[in-house]
Amino acid sequence: MEMARVVTPRAARMVVALGSAAAAPYVAMKMYWAFGGRAGLADGFDVAGEFERNGAPEALVWLERHGIDFTAVLALMGVMLAFTLVRPWGRRLPRWLLLPPAWAGTLLIPWGLLTAVAALAGNSGDATPTVTQWVVPAGVGAFLGIGTALGIGAWSRLNRHTVTESMPC
Repeated sequence: MEMARVVTPRAARMVVALGSAAAAPYVAMKMYWAFGGRAGLADGFDVAGEFERNGAPEALVWLERHGIDFTAVLALMGVMLAFTLVRPWGRRLPRWLLLPPAWAGTLLIPWGLLTAVAALAGNSGDATPTVTQWVVPAGVGAFLGIGTALGIGAWSRLNRHTVTESMPC
């Protein structure tokens, strides 16, 4: 008796796991800030206040003031999507639903690279720094990690193949 099963390359699963792990410090830091933590922020800097000044929707400002940072939520959604692309339970969902947001998420890779270059050049674009320098690696790691995990996960899902195995009767 022959049985077919869909195989996701182990390397793709490992890249997704490592890329997702790279996002953990960023998510932790952003949630810490949303709950009122101050480490890494410049004196007097208020994340929710900055959202307000920049014209963010009131719902995002409200979430930030109540301990939920929307960028941390988006990062977690990206991690969940990356795992959905490479895990067996994700096969239940159609490609057309998963691939467009995954490919869009790969734009985090150039964003992370530009963030790293700007930090190395010492040009944050702000006259007064709002965060300390140790915050930058957390952001760059998350952007590169999630973007790479989504790209490899999407590539893997697009190119997944079926293996036929002989099963003893």
